[in-house]
Amino acid sequence: MGNHHSACLGDISKRSCCPKVDAIKGATADILTGLKKQPVMFKWVDQNCRLVEIAGLDVGWSQKIPLVFDEGQGSWILNRELPEGHYEYKYVVDGEWVCNKNEAVTSPNQDGHINNYVLVLADDPDSDNAKLRQRLSSDDPDLTADERIRIRQFLEQLSSE
Repeated sequence: MGNHHSACLGDISKRSCCPKVDAIKGATADILTGLKKQPVMFKWVDQNCRLVEIAGLDVGWSQKIPLVFDEGQGSWILNRELPEGHYEYKYVVDGEWVCNKNEAVTSPNQDGHINNYVLVLADDPDSDNAKLRQRLSSDDPDLTADERIRIRQFLEQLSSE
């Protein structure tokens, strides 16, 4: 029985872990900058489709947010407030996942997928928050002792709620 138990633990300990480092960096910056949001508009120009949605952004790839058709513009529109950061997304037009060629696109990722992306910045790119976000999104981010304390306090407050 003891061997069976350790065999199970052995299997569990071999499970691979693939943290999304950019998401962790972004969440850290969100905590330290006070979760300030900026308005962003997404637009799909096509009058011949029945439904346009967007996936990715701040809701993940498994959820979709519908765009609303604006007859005056002849376009599908989504106005959304997002915290500062880099967001990848794709449009889902009548069930088909597509990139908008009129918006910024990523290089192919590990799986070969290309996505649209938006970089949401503070009104003032020289602000302390913008500099902090830039530092934390670098290849070698480092938190100060004060930043570590602030994050710990934030997480402890969350866990007590």
